[in-house]
Amino acid sequence: MLYRKVTPNPETDQIVFVHIRKTAGTALASVLFEALGAHPPHRTHWGSAERAETGVLAIHGPLRRAAINLGEDLAILARRATGRPVHLAEDQAFFAAHMILGTEPPSPRPKHYITVVRDPADRFVSDHAFMAKKRDRARSDCLDHALYDLPLEDFVAAIEKAPEKYQRDYQCRQLAGGRPDADAARRAVDEKLWLAAPVPELPAFMDRIAEALGRPLSPLPVTRATKGRAGLADLPEALVARIRALNPGDAALVRHVTEEFHAL
Repeated sequence: MLYRKVTPNPETDQIVFVHIRKTAGTALASVLFEALGAHPPHRTHWGSAERAETGVLAIHGPLRRAAINLGEDLAILARRATGRPVHLAEDQAFFAAHMILGTEPPSPRPKHYITVVRDPADRFVSDHAFMAKKRDRARSDCLDHALYDLPLEDFVAAIEKAPEKYQRDYQCRQLAGGRPDADAARRAVDEKLWLAAPVPELPAFMDRIAEALGRPLSPLPVTRATKGRAGLADLPEALVARIRALNPGDAALVRHVTEEFHAL
C-alpha cells in the first residue's frame, strides 16, 4: 500500500473508492462524501450503460441506457437553468462506485485508490441473501440469476456443478482488471492502492484516513445485515468449507490485505 509514501491533498487530489459489492461500502462512502465535501456526480453514463446492458432488462439495454442518459441530461439542464451547481465526477475530491480498479471516470486530479475487502464466505452468504430478495440481479456474482431462488445449500451445489456460471474470486476481479487473478490483485494492493482493509478493521481504516487527511470523520452509520441472512456461525462447518473453496483467490487476497494493513 502507498499509505506511508504519499498523502492526498483533498483540495487538489481525488480519493477513489473501489466499492466491492457487499463489503459495507455504502456506509463508508456516505461518510467520506460528507467529510471531503464531495457529491455523487449527476452524470453517470459510464456506469449506467453497464447496468442497462445486463440483467432482466438486457433486451431493452440500449433503450434503457438512452433513457437513463436523457434523464440525467434533463436534470443537469434544469439545475443549470435554475442556477444550481452541477456535480461532475472529475471535479470531486472523492468518487465511489461499484467498478473495476482503473475504470473510474477521467479526472485531472491526482488519484489515490482505496477499498475494503471481506471474508469471501461471509460475503458469499450475504450476496445470496441480498439477491434472493431482488428482481434486478444484474450486479450479482452468479451469472445464472435464477439460481438465487434456491436455498443457500442448493445454491452452493448448483455452482459446484456448473462453476462457469459463477464469477469466482469476485474481489480479485475488481482489483485485477476483471480477471480472477489473485497474484495481480495482490500486486494492485501493494502498488496501486493507497489504503485497503478488511471489514472488521473499518473503524481503524477510517482512523487512518482521518489521520492522513487531517479531517475528522463521522461515525459509520449503523448497517443492518440482510434480513433473513444466516451468519457463518449458524451454518454447518462443512457448508462453510464448500463456500470457501469456491473463492480461494479472494481468501488469499483478504489475508494479504489484513497483513499489510496491520503492518502500517
